[in-house]
Amino acid sequence: MLKIIKSRCDKRLYKHIKLPNEMRCLLISDHEADKSAAALDVKVGCALDPKPLYGTAHFLEHMLFMGTEKYPSENEYSQFMQNSGGMNNAYTSLTNTNYHFDCSNQAFEEGLDRFAQFFICPSFSESGAAREIKAVDSEFNQSLQSDGWHFFNLC
Repeated sequence: MLKIIKSRCDKRLYKHIKLPNEMRCLLISDHEADKSAAALDVKVGCALDPKPLYGTAHFLEHMLFMGTEKYPSENEYSQFMQNSGGMNNAYTSLTNTNYHFDCSNQAFEEGLDRFAQFFICPSFSESGAAREIKAVDSEFNQSLQSDGWHFFNLC
């Protein structure tokens, strides 16, 4: 087990667990928090994109938001989070892709189920794929003028 080191003034409870599928989880309980949150970090980023299919990791990041078998509507997840006083987002770095959300404490269990479905049974529709290819390409083209993006690509 992971040894958790925390400040003496930190009143939150921490627990590290390893699931049967080898996924490692850090659980943090804060009874004073007005929202709940979750994040999942996948150790695959754009540096692992296969040649010549650059953008694959970022494209898959986008596609997971396009509905699942259990929740098939493309905008349903984001709408649920917004209606639950929360937000959701994701990002792809060189080595990782991170998905995260927060919502009201009352909506957390249902929000977590919706989030988990991304990784259990995403839908990957053809219509969603066509739109998200354009979205990823547009984001890439917008970043071409960014010094930060140039630095990112040098690493």
